[in-house]
Amino acid sequence: MKIDNRRDILLLLLYSEGREKRINMPLVGRTRMVKMLYLFMEEVLDHFKRGTDINEDEFYHFFPWNFGPFSLEVFDDLKFFELRGFIETNLTKDETMPESAEEWSLWLTSSSPDYEQEQFSEYQEEEFNLTTKGCNFVKGNLLPELSGNQIKLLANFRSRLETVPLRALLKYVYENYPDQTVNSKIYEEVIGKRNY
Repeated sequence: MKIDNRRDILLLLLYSEGREKRINMPLVGRTRMVKMLYLFMEEVLDHFKRGTDINEDEFYHFFPWNFGPFSLEVFDDLKFFELRGFIETNLTKDETMPESAEEWSLWLTSSSPDYEQEQFSEYQEEEFNLTTKGCNFVKGNLLPELSGNQIKLLANFRSRLETVPLRALLKYVYENYPDQTVNSKIYEEVIGKRNY
């Protein structure tokens, strides 16, 4: 099975070893997932895609939103795999950042036109990892298609970003990809005053 789409990358990132050198450790937060996939697209995809059928035009599409780069497709894919039993979510005790709650709300209103705020309880941060079914799919279908260098690239990327505080991750994105900050509500909190 050739690796040929964005969903394969999402599964591989969840499966990959991180700092603890263990596979499938939970990743905390949708906002972290969005920013990680944005950075993967910008900094890793060109190196990673050799030997795959991944088309950059069919990767996640990001737009500059209130908290930097955002993609509704990341939220859609997380829900897609959760409904199919590939990903499980658990509430975490990590602090919920306002940006996480607002991104969740944007996704709900975009994906459910009949969404009513009162129907849903207050947003709580979640962590994501693969189920046994998801792990078996990655091990049996995706990992055999990767080179040792690609596996190492995924692990290094995940290790670098999985535990960094969310605001530090945002700061890195804001400093390195200023075009994604043009609509940011929290620019001054993350970076300081704009120089224009």
